[in-house]
Amino acid sequence: GSVTMLFSEDFVILLLCVLPSIAATLNLDEGDVCLLKNEGNWTCQPVDRCRHADFTNRSEIRTCKLKGRLPIVCCPPKISNNKAEFACLRYRSGRKCPATTPTTTGKPDVKSEKDDFDLVPLVIGGNASLPKTRPETVLLGIGPENNVNWVCGGSLISEKWVLSAAHCNSDRDPLLWVRLGELDYATDKDDAKPIQRRIVKTVAHPQFKLPKIYHDVLLVEMNQSVTFNNYVAPICLHRTFEIETPKATVVGWGRTGFADDVSSYLQEADLTLIDHDECFRLFGTDAAVPQGIDKMAQICAGESDGSKDSCKGDSGSPLLVPEPGSCVNRLVGIVSTGKQCGLANSPGVYARVSTYVPWIESIVWP
Repeated sequence: GSVTMLFSEDFVILLLCVLPSIAATLNLDEGDVCLLKNEGNWTCQPVDRCRHADFTNRSEIRTCKLKGRLPIVCCPPKISNNKAEFACLRYRSGRKCPATTPTTTGKPDVKSEKDDFDLVPLVIGGNASLPKTRPETVLLGIGPENNVNWVCGGSLISEKWVLSAAHCNSDRDPLLWVRLGELDYATDKDDAKPIQRRIVKTVAHPQFKLPKIYHDVLLVEMNQSVTFNNYVAPICLHRTFEIETPKATVVGWGRTGFADDVSSYLQEADLTLIDHDECFRLFGTDAAVPQGIDKMAQICAGESDGSKDSCKGDSGSPLLVPEPGSCVNRLVGIVSTGKQCGLANSPGVYARVSTYVPWIESIVWP
C-alpha cells in the first residue's frame, strides 16, 4: 500500500527504519549534489526539508548521511526549480537579436551603431567585445566611490542581483560597487552607457571556505533595481549538468597576457571545454583543490597550448554557451581559478552554475 506523505513523528520513524535497509550511506554532506538528472540536480537535504519527494517507492531513497534523528537524504529538485527559467523567459520577452551581417569568416559581425568604432586590441588570446553584445557582464569594485578599484567581474541575473565568485569578496576588502553597461572603463568615448550601483548585501555559498576553491559562488545584491536595455540585461542560467556544445566563451576585463596589466576594455575568448578526467589529471591536487577538480561543481576550459585563457582580474566573470537555435547565451560557469593563466596544459577552472541553481533561486527568487 502507499504511505501518506505527512511529515509526522511516525513518518520520520518509518524512514529511519527503512533507510538502513535500502542502500549504503553515500557519505555526502548537506547541499552536495548526489544525483545528476536532466530535469535538475538532486542534492542532499535533511528529510524534513524534502517534503516534495515521493518516498513511497523505497528504492528511490538514497541516504547521504545519518545525522542525529533526521537523516540527510538525496532529494530531487522542487518543481519550483523552474523559478530561474520563468525569470529567464520574462527577461527575454521583447528582446531582439542583434543585427548581423555575413563575413568572409562565416561568423556574423555584430553591427554597432558606430560602424567606425575603433576596437581596442585585447582575457589572453581573446578579442575586444563589440558594443551591446555582452549586456550581462559587470564589474565589481572595492574602495571609495570616487576612486573605485575594479577587482572582479560578474553576471547580472535579475533586476537587483549579480552572480560572481566568492573569492572576490573579503572582510578586509569588501565588494562595494557594481558597474553595469560598461565596455572600456578608462574612457567615456566608447559605445556604452554605464551605470553604477552600491552593493548592500553579499551572500557567499555556505560551503565556500578558503584556501579551498570549491563552491566559489557569490550573490551580490544592489541597492536598487536596474532597468534593462541594450547595454544592461540579465543572462539566463544554464540548468542541466550536460553541456551540449564543445566550446564556451569567457568574457571579462582580465589580463591580456601572463603578467600583463589588467585590460580596461572588455575582452572575450572562445575556449574548448575540457573533459573532467583530463582536467583532473592536469590539475592534480593542491591547497585550492585538495580532492582534485570536482566534476559535480566545477568545469575546465582552455586551449592545450595556453593560447587562450581567463586570468586574474577575470575572477567572477561569465563563461557562456550558446543556446541551440537561439541568438542568446546561457551562463554555464563562473571564472574561479587556474594554475598559471595562459600557459600550456593549464586550463582555467570555473564554478559549474547548474549545480547551484537551487541555492541561487532560494535567495534571488524565493
